[in-house]
Amino acid sequence: MNYYTYWSISDLPTNSIKSFEVFLWITLLSIILWVIIKRYKKQNGDYEKLILLWTTGIIFLFSFTVFSYLKFFTKETTEERIQNYLKSSHILTVEGLISDFESIKPANRRGRVTIESFVVDSVEFEYDDALLGRFNRFSKTNNRVFKNGLSVKITYGKTKHEILKVEIAK
Repeated sequence: MNYYTYWSISDLPTNSIKSFEVFLWITLLSIILWVIIKRYKKQNGDYEKLILLWTTGIIFLFSFTVFSYLKFFTKETTEERIQNYLKSSHILTVEGLISDFESIKPANRRGRVTIESFVVDSVEFEYDDALLGRFNRFSKTNNRVFKNGLSVKITYGKTKHEILKVEIAK
């Protein structure tokens, strides 16, 4: 059966922001701040303008150096490491139809937390949309994509049944 990837751990925002991009933004902001201070800050004789210019200049030099190092002298291997992890012995894959799908909003938890659970080929999965639960977990509850009878292939962690990849039949 042919599947398309609906969600994968490599789709997480932590994997889409590169470390050199952070330092690029810090570099650009420090240049803009330096120009603003140079142009609009008045010299009062108390060295405040000079201290601000030197401070933003040092931040610029540091961030530009780190940006250059990360961009041109290091290799980004995040996607490669994720793919190797998905192929490791700690990862299992189950294929089949979703059954016993449930969406519950517990009354004893604060806020709007929804817990969804289902079974695929006798393997039970459960996830919630709590704020801290989104890290390294599948989320986006109430999306009305998952339902009983949907043919899926799920890649998950062996110990905690953490969903790492969801593929849906075409």
